[in-house]
Amino acid sequence: MAELERALASRHHAFVLHYIGATFASAERRVTAVAARNMGTGVTHCFEVEAELRGAAIDPMAASAEQLDKAERRLLDAFYAFARAHPNHFWLHWNMRNSVFGFLGLENRYRELGGYPAAIPDGYRLDLADRLADIHGDSYADTANRLRSLADINGIPLPHLVDGQPQGEALERREFGVGTRSLLNRIDVMYVVATRTLEGRLKTATTFRDRVATAGGWIKWAKGHPVAVGFAIAAPVITVVLGCIKLWVILG
Repeated sequence: MAELERALASRHHAFVLHYIGATFASAERRVTAVAARNMGTGVTHCFEVEAELRGAAIDPMAASAEQLDKAERRLLDAFYAFARAHPNHFWLHWNMRNSVFGFLGLENRYRELGGYPAAIPDGYRLDLADRLADIHGDSYADTANRLRSLADINGIPLPHLVDGQPQGEALERREFGVGTRSLLNRIDVMYVVATRTLEGRLKTATTFRDRVATAGGWIKWAKGHPVAVGFAIAAPVITVVLGCIKLWVILG
């Protein structure tokens, strides 16, 4: 929790970040959209291949591979210019940890297209999925799809969220709008999850046993439990009383 509190000490200096595209395990490793929402203002910046194509008067359905590459390069140019304009900002993400899907994957793809990515230091990257496990234990949400599970538990709307294969198939059909709407819905969920976590209002599937098993879990539980708090307050008085009884027995 301390790491999240540090990152959000000034919410205006933190973003939630996510992106979508063809899986980096496939031959076509295209990025189709990147989105970042400022935790302070709530403003979302979205960089889209479809917008780049339409801005060049190109129909996405008819675009050639070369035109798609150029549009993707422009969206990544815009994203990394945005990142350079926000140094010393924290980037809250969801499992963006490796070259298959993550900051390194974005950097490698941009280099393939001839770009030079801005450096986002590891110390300014915060994996929200991992931090929630540290705070609430591994069972905080259904492991099959933790973000969707958290949204369901907390009543966060998911009108456009598309996961896994259906999203990939939509992108293959060049239905980029489906992917972008899903991305923005995912950003919405991440923003709410981060905010409620910081405010102590996030609901999870964590059991009592799992909660107290986490680092500092016993202390956190004790601080919020009236019986434990009452005992802590009464403990010094009980100690004094027991000491007096012991002394009375000795002297008597």
